[in-house]
Amino acid sequence: MVNSVFVDDKKMRDILTYISGMKHAKKIRMMFLCSHNGMRSINFCYLQVKDVYTPDWKVKDVICLDYDKNKGKNKCSYYLNGQIRKEFGEYLKYLQSKNANLNSESYLFTSQKQNKPYNRVSISRLFSSIYRKFNIQGASHLGRHLFVSKLVNSGVNICIVQKLANHKNISTTQHYFNYDPQMLANAVENVRV
Repeated sequence: MVNSVFVDDKKMRDILTYISGMKHAKKIRMMFLCSHNGMRSINFCYLQVKDVYTPDWKVKDVICLDYDKNKGKNKCSYYLNGQIRKEFGEYLKYLQSKNANLNSESYLFTSQKQNKPYNRVSISRLFSSIYRKFNIQGASHLGRHLFVSKLVNSGVNICIVQKLANHKNISTTQHYFNYDPQMLANAVENVRV
């Protein structure tokens, strides 16, 4: 089952606290938050300043990516909530303090050794090691699974979730839906004659 792993808010806070003690914590935290905002690692490992920030250094409401930064040959869009916009604002300050030559073409997440975008395999290994510390089986894609599952299971219209997840087919989105008896009871409670 796609969403057999559940990470509650407390455990998520614990994970973020753990990340804050790691080397390169700000970079890892931001990548982790991108994953938990529904992005695939291919989306966020190649993010450039121009994708996230306007020319006057404001955080965009929507990250629009071309096919070269997405799975398949499709463009995609990721909507940012207030929390992640704030996090990207803080991350910009960090980037500016580390890179005096920061410009629209600069990558947001670069490796220390080669100053090139992070390798997706490295991101997957990094995320796996973080999750393992909390007895969670997962890697870089788990955040995306949790994002989609949370939307679906909280009652957001499946067509909206499909758009937010950038799924080509709604059947892919449907794999994230798990129901329990309480959800069924709540659903019929809302239907009145």
